[in-house]
Amino acid sequence: MRHHIQLKMLIAHGIVLLLSLILLGLYYWKFEIADFATEWEKLRHQFQQQDRQFINEINEFRGKPDETRTFLYSYAQDHSMRISMYDREKGKSITADSLSHNIFSVTLQDDQYTDQKHRYDFTFTHPVTWDMLRPVQSSSHILAVAVLLFCLSTVFLGIYSRRLAMLPLVTFYKKHSDLIKSDFPPYPNEMEWEKIYSSLLKANETLSLEKHRQSAAMAAISHDLKTPLTSIKGYMERLMRGRVQSEEKRQEYYQIIYRKATEIEKLTQDLTEYVQNANHPLLVRKRVPLHSFVRSIASEYEEELPTFSAKLSCSCSIQGNPILFVDEQRIRRVFANVIHNSLNHSLTQCEVHISFRVYTENDMAIFELEDNGPGVPEEELQKIFEPFYRVDKARSKVKNGSGLGLAICKGMVEKQDGRIHAYLPEKGGLGIKIALPLQAAE
Repeated sequence: MRHHIQLKMLIAHGIVLLLSLILLGLYYWKFEIADFATEWEKLRHQFQQQDRQFINEINEFRGKPDETRTFLYSYAQDHSMRISMYDREKGKSITADSLSHNIFSVTLQDDQYTDQKHRYDFTFTHPVTWDMLRPVQSSSHILAVAVLLFCLSTVFLGIYSRRLAMLPLVTFYKKHSDLIKSDFPPYPNEMEWEKIYSSLLKANETLSLEKHRQSAAMAAISHDLKTPLTSIKGYMERLMRGRVQSEEKRQEYYQIIYRKATEIEKLTQDLTEYVQNANHPLLVRKRVPLHSFVRSIASEYEEELPTFSAKLSCSCSIQGNPILFVDEQRIRRVFANVIHNSLNHSLTQCEVHISFRVYTENDMAIFELEDNGPGVPEEELQKIFEPFYRVDKARSKVKNGSGLGLAICKGMVEKQDGRIHAYLPEKGGLGIKIALPLQAAE
């Protein structure tokens, strides 16, 4: 489409330029050339008469070479011209040159002159000035006509270019209006508009989905903020009005208020982290030995998980000394989110078992974390990475999670050229598989 419009614009410019030149040529031929030819003939006739007058006057000096020469120089100087007198007998010439510097001149060979001993030929060169050619002075009219034609051509091209450039937009607007008014509008007839139509459908679907996600996100944020704030407000009102007499009860209320405030703080931190991650964060990537990284993760959570009635079992089958090139702090944050997600969604009455398996495959380090929790329905496996998405609360002991933990993980991993997805292990629960690229060891 773009090249088609450019070709039309180029053809239009060429046509307008050609028409302008034709019109300018017709004007000049009609009003200038004829007058110029007539004026030129008059000027030649005037010069010829002047030359004959000179011949008549120089005849008075027959047989007087010095006086002839003096008259020749004097006449040439008075008329600012060049006169050459050629002696045929001696083969010599005398030239009196007083020709001024003009735009151009005209040379005429006129009558022969014979005295008692010699025979002479005369050549006259006359200056031609602007004042002598009236039609040339009217070139200003030609310039005015050229400027007028240029202005008209510019206006025409401007109008045509605007219509040509707006045509796809106008057509696009009409098709878009039809699409909005109808659930199943017909395809355009032109192949090119079918592509635009298809792109527009996809854009509308994406826009609709994004609007739905934004609405769901706003509703989730509003709900997650409103719930703890309502509790905080209720407990604070009771404390402020002195309705709680028991110190033990007041301490309980304080703890509840603190816990609800912590939930709000956690939500705002998750929101901030999610936004920063979505807005292309500055990654501090460095070379990290895979063996030491796995040992560090395993050691950290083998010590921490027992406090949550959970345990971690690690299995590592890595050959050689592979190297990760990652932002280590952000990747540690990914594992923290995944492990705490398993803790938060495990069954209350059961001890949580998390298995951590590491191996390499096709220049990728593969991390598999599996828990023994209730898992999620298979159709919801990929949805759990969407921001603010929550599984059925009956499957979780956490009632007010932000729904951003796994979405943050997905963003962090993919921005470091990795992959992350969920699966259902054969023994039940939920599995998260993370793949990060390896670099060759130095």
